[in-house]
Formats: sequence, structure tokens, C-alpha cells
Amino acid sequence: MSLVDITAVMQRAGIRRLCVIAGEADWALQQAVEWRAALPGDWLTLSDSDDFPQRVAPAALRTLLGREFQHAIFDARSGFHAEALAALAGTLRAGSWLLLLTPPWQEWATQPDCDSLRWADVAEPIATPHFIHHLQRLIEQDPQVMLQHQHQPARAPALLDLPDWQCQAPQQQARILQRLLSMPSGVAVITAARGRGKSALAGMLAQQNQHCLVTAPAKVSTDVLASFAGEHFHFMAPDAILASTAERSAQWLIVDEAAAIPAPLLQQLIQRFPRVLMITTVQGYEGTGRGFMLRFCATLPQVQHFQLDEPLRWSAHDPLEQWLSQALLFEDAAESEFNGEISVFPAKPEQGALEAGYRLLASAHYRTSPIDLRRMLDAPGMRFWLAGTPENIVGALWLVEEGGLDKPLADAVWAGLRRPRGNLVAQSLAAHAGFAEAATLRSQRISRIAVLAAQRQRGIGSALVAMAHQQAEGCDFLSVSFGYTESLWQFWQRCGFTLVRIGSQREASSGCYAAMAIRALTPAGEKLQQQAAQRFSRDAVWLRDIIDLPFETTEHPQTLNDDDWPLLAGFAWAQRPYEASYAALQRLVRASPQPILEAILVQKQPLSAATQQAGLSGRKALIQRLRLETAEALIQCDTRQAEQWRQQLASLQ
Repeated sequence: MSLVDITAVMQRAGIRRLCVIAGEADWALQQAVEWRAALPGDWLTLSDSDDFPQRVAPAALRTLLGREFQHAIFDARSGFHAEALAALAGTLRAGSWLLLLTPPWQEWATQPDCDSLRWADVAEPIATPHFIHHLQRLIEQDPQVMLQHQHQPARAPALLDLPDWQCQAPQQQARILQRLLSMPSGVAVITAARGRGKSALAGMLAQQNQHCLVTAPAKVSTDVLASFAGEHFHFMAPDAILASTAERSAQWLIVDEAAAIPAPLLQQLIQRFPRVLMITTVQGYEGTGRGFMLRFCATLPQVQHFQLDEPLRWSAHDPLEQWLSQALLFEDAAESEFNGEISVFPAKPEQGALEAGYRLLASAHYRTSPIDLRRMLDAPGMRFWLAGTPENIVGALWLVEEGGLDKPLADAVWAGLRRPRGNLVAQSLAAHAGFAEAATLRSQRISRIAVLAAQRQRGIGSALVAMAHQQAEGCDFLSVSFGYTESLWQFWQRCGFTLVRIGSQREASSGCYAAMAIRALTPAGEKLQQQAAQRFSRDAVWLRDIIDLPFETTEHPQTLNDDDWPLLAGFAWAQRPYEASYAALQRLVRASPQPILEAILVQKQPLSAATQQAGLSGRKALIQRLRLETAEALIQCDTRQAEQWRQQLASLQ
């Protein structure tokens, strides 16, 4: 059967297929040219190579979301951008081919992957053998994938005996729409994978009800919804809704991609409207919404759940979607009835158990995406512990090695002059908490931890952390960064961690403040833990001004001392952040008053008002003025010590 005939059969069956073209770069390019000549279509091409003049860079694919294309080319000859592949597949309509261009089959796994520069914290591209072998195994095992090897006969896809496609998605949409239109009040949640028509359905609701207000993390993501709502599309950003009273006449609030809005903000929005429809993606390149479903929706009374599972642009038997779901592990972790003895054991990328661990982490953390899969499988410095058995994973913990920076680099990080990639907690403890030694010591950060919902309250999470602590050889401390809630902090406290820092800005993804805690393993780690905890406790009385949390405060002397001098000098003569210097500045301004510092810190003038009153052009100019005032105050306090610090910091720049 010719390529044209195979494609015509695919069109009637409503399916799409993958064709892998593996060979030398010029040969793979020539095959793509021949495909384009043989089959009419859009042939959207994702590539960073000049070989394709009419191309879209993988990083820019989001500009094409919401549109449909016939046939596409994904150029993976120099790197594999996994999220872009998933997004590209989502734009293809029934009857389409997706061509995947790769290096020669036997060389692919050993060739440096340029995409690794995005996620591996490396200076030069690295080979990614575990991910590539995973893809190759699935390609070879799937008879629906067409495979063209250079110097070998092509493998045609197996024929499928499928009936002509009759899309059932509109009927499913109509049934849910009628249920929504008859809802007296309350909250409804629609979840689905991409391509199921969630946004279209929400737009139909807005069009028929005519009294709906739409919100989303970004207006640009509501284009599909707007096209279906027509003249009845009314959008307001989440924060604008909370600041306004104009939306009171709306009968519905429609929240697009609800899982991407911080939970506290979402909770406030829901309380303002008689009816709320939240729609969110539970699979795909941008992360999973399963964690949102588990955590947030479980707190709401009388929620109505709806699921769209019929694809709009292709059949439910679509080979491309099935292969991609396996390749990028989009399937949810299966709930387990496991009641046997649970053991904790290490996992390595070549073991299938690690894939189960990734699925578990993806079901529990909203922002887990294919970039995390790539990092887990091939980035250096990753460690994993799993709970259960190799055949039945019920818990997973992911550790990332940090620290080990040389002293000059650590000092530059402390001064705010350098921010090398990686080392999240180690760098933050240096750059924000003010401990350069945190970046020179070796540590392991707990990046993710998850336990199946049905297996919680059995001590599995604590057992995973205990094993990580026991086996952390060569490390000075364990660390963790988490969105602060009282219950989550209590868990880490039970695991032996000490709170050493809380960020001053709420995270967009969780609506919570970023907290950092450590657990010492060596005397050097113990010294850092004690000093960081003591500084945090002393600063807490002032941090309440900029962090809206009920801090426990203990009595500490608040007069300027030797512990404050490095932090203040780093603010005055280097680039240490204002918020990280806030508590020390409060002590300084009381020892040596300066006009703008006093207006902001003592009189509590907002930064914007202080900027305007001083005749400055913006925040950047204000911070520069505050640095100058801090320098002047330090000189007034101790001229000799101030000069020593100024010279020392000048040598770092």
C-alpha cells in the first residue's frame, strides 16, 4: 500500500501516526523533503536548524497552541525538546503524520543532546542514554510506528481494521453543558487531557448563559474559549476580580487552567460567585493537574466532577497519542491496595521501577512535566528512593546533589554577583540567608516526595526521608524547599529538619511562601544549621512586616552586632537583595538613622511612596539610594570596619 493510500485510510479512521527517520543529518533531511512532496499539508516544522527555512523554534511552540495543522516534522537530530514534541502532537488533526528526525539509530544514545543545557545544569551538552533507550524501546515495540533506518528497508506500520471515525466529543460536550446550565449553584470541575474540548465547552457555557466572567493565569491562553463565547466573552485577571466590585452581576465564574492559579487566590475567587466552573488539564507537556484535583478540590463541599475523554481532533484509537503517552509517561500512577511489608530501596534510571516513581511524583505535583522526566533519567547528581516493591511502588523520593562550590564562587554568590545554575537551596542560603559556607558544603536537596493517597498515614514518607538521611554519604546536610503550610512544616519538623529561611514573595504555582529547612549530617552541617536557625529566629520579629505568617518570636537582642555587619556591607557595597537585608537594616536604622531608610523601615512608608517622595525614577533607583544610605550609616558606626568591608567586597567584583 502506498504512502498516499495509508494516509487516506488514516483519515477515514480518524488516526494519526509517528514515523521515525533515523540517519545522517543530510539523509534525514532529504527523506523529510520527499515526504512533503508526496503528501499535501501544512508540514509545521519544529527545529533549531537552518536546514528548514520555514521553521518554528521548539521553545516558541506555545505561539501556535489552539491552532490545527496537517502533518508536522520534529527535528531531534541535535536535541530532544520533549514538551515541544507533546505540544506539537496536540496540534495535529486526524490523518496526520508526525515525522521524528533522529541521529543514526546506533549513535543516538551516545550523541550529546543540546536540549540538556535547559535542564541538566551543565556547561556543555551531555548524552542522554537512558531517555533515548526508553524511546527506542517503545519505537521498536510499537507496530503502529513507521521506522526508516538509513541503509535499511523501511518498516511500514501494521494495518488496523478500524471503522470510519465518528467523533463522539460533541455529544459528550452537549450532555455536560446541559448539566451545567441547570446547576442551581455550586462548583463544577471539568478535567481532561489536551484536545478534548474543555475550553470550547466553557465557551459554549458563556455564550448560552450570557452572564459569565472568565479568568485564567494569562488571557492569551483563553483564545479558544473566547472564540466559542463570541460577544459574551468577558475576561478579568484573577487579582483584578478580587480588587473590583464590578463583577457582581455575573452568574458564573469560569476559571481556565485552574490548577495554575495559586490555591489561596482560587479559594477567594470561588467565594464571590454563585456558580463556578473550573477547567484544568490533567495530562500533557505543561504538567499534570492531578495534584490540584487531589489537594484543592478535596477541600470543597459538594463539588460536581466532569471528565471529557473523547478527543475532538482524532479517534480514541489514535496510535500517536498512545505512543506519546507511553513515551512521556502521561498515565497516572495507579492507586494500590498494597498491604504487605513496605521496604525502601534505591532506584536507578535503567530500572523500570523509576518510571513508576516518576508517575507517582507527577500525580502529586502539579508542575511535574517531561522536563522533569528528562532530568530524572539523565541529569548528573540525581538520586532516588522508592517505597513498596519493584512491582508495586507506593512512595517515591527524589534527591538532587548540591553545593561543593569553591570559596571564591560561593563568596560571589553570597554577594549577589553570581548565580550559577542549579544548587537551589545551597545558593539561596548563601545569597539570601547570608551563609556562603552553605554553597561550599556538600548537600542533598529533597526535590520531590510523594506517597499514593490510599497509602498515606502509614509512615511511608518519613521512612523515605529517614533512609535518605541514613544513606547520604559524603554530605554535610539534607535540605528541602517547600511551599509553607503549617501541616507540611509539621511533617518536615517530625523528620528532623530545622527551618532556616522563608522567602518574602508568595510562589505563583502554590500561593505559598517558599520555606527552606535543613537537617545536619556532619559537624560542619550542624554548625551551619545552628547559626542559620539562630539568625532566622532573631530576624523573625522584623520578617513579620514583609511575610504574612504567624511567626513564633523569641526574645533576642536587636542592637546592631557583628553578625549584622557582613549582611549590611553586602547590601551597601555589593548586590545582596533588599528583602534579604531587611532585618539587619531595621537594626542599622535605629543605630544610625538615614532619611529614606527611616521613612520606609520606621515610618512604614510603601516603597512606591518613598520613591516618589525622593524624586526617584523607580524601584531600581530607590534600591541604589538605599545602598548609598546604608554605606553612609556603616561609616558613621565604624569607619575603619566599613572601609575594610568595602575593600574586601571590591575584590570580589
